[in-house]
Amino acid sequence: MRILEVYPNKRGLKIRVDVEDDLWVLKSILRPGDYVEGKTSRDIASGIGGEKERRVIEVKIRVKNIEFQPFTGRLRISGIIVEGPEKFGVVGKHHSMTIQPGSIIVIEREKGWSNSIIEKIKLSGPKGRALLIAIDLDEYAIALLSTFGFKILGEGSIKLPGKDHEDREKVLDDILSKIASNIVEATSKNDVKLIVVVGPGFIKDYLAEKIRTLMPSVKVYTDNTSMGGVSGLEEALRRQSTIEHLREFSIVEAENVLEEFMANIAKDPSRVAYGLEDVIQVSRLNALKTVVAIDSLLFSLDDSIREAVEYILREAEEVKAHTILIPEDSPPGEKIKRLGGIIAILRYSIPLEARQQLK
Repeated sequence: MRILEVYPNKRGLKIRVDVEDDLWVLKSILRPGDYVEGKTSRDIASGIGGEKERRVIEVKIRVKNIEFQPFTGRLRISGIIVEGPEKFGVVGKHHSMTIQPGSIIVIEREKGWSNSIIEKIKLSGPKGRALLIAIDLDEYAIALLSTFGFKILGEGSIKLPGKDHEDREKVLDDILSKIASNIVEATSKNDVKLIVVVGPGFIKDYLAEKIRTLMPSVKVYTDNTSMGGVSGLEEALRRQSTIEHLREFSIVEAENVLEEFMANIAKDPSRVAYGLEDVIQVSRLNALKTVVAIDSLLFSLDDSIREAVEYILREAEEVKAHTILIPEDSPPGEKIKRLGGIIAILRYSIPLEARQQLK
């Protein structure tokens, strides 16, 4: 995402959305009450027989709702139109504006945009995506991983003739060639930067080699799992070696942190904190090592919740703690939501009794 212009007092920012990841950044910074101005389409009465036609107009809306569906390439912003062409009588009407890569919009906040948000926008942009494929001699599954989600693109069974059948190797080669072609298509369509193929035995290596031959410029890694299919994908995301390949993707990183968090809950609960109140208390002691929060806390309608999260993130930045922001509706996000929406792993133990005294 690129900032094209900064308005006086940083009240407005003219920006261009470049990639789908930018939409997730916009969702995390926009709040109800902000303003978004840009081109949009709307049904307008023609005045002849009351018929309506779809027209492209430029409007400014006061934000009420923000909806982002991962992997759709669109961010939907709903609110009331406060500025628009007078001849169409749209001011005061409810409208939903769709933002997508290529859109140029102006975002406004009455109190002005903070330096931290401006910096976040500057640092946004394409971070790439990965394909994760789990395959064995019975089934396979292909999943897309990005900074904002995990989605299964396809899965299927593998039916081979018996081990002694003369055409077994040819059938297997044909099946792997077809799967490799599907992967090439998914790689091109989704701007994939790297591929990880997992599974037991030799079959993952055969598939990986076919992919490398078809796409020599894409990084392809292999790793071992006990099975293919969706279960193999889930197993791979729990393996440290796979996580190392996919380190840049926050959704995978969060799973790793969550696993460490749950292990500490069982053996040493004084090394973790969860829920806003608990994490705030330990942050005051400069104890934060890693923090994972669901993104919905940052644009909560409750000012006190937003301010609490922003405080924690500032404190985490001060002590150079690692922070991860993930979608609420992602697999780790759903688990962390049940823990109060935010968890932390600490640099050192803080007994629960000591935290009570901080209240």
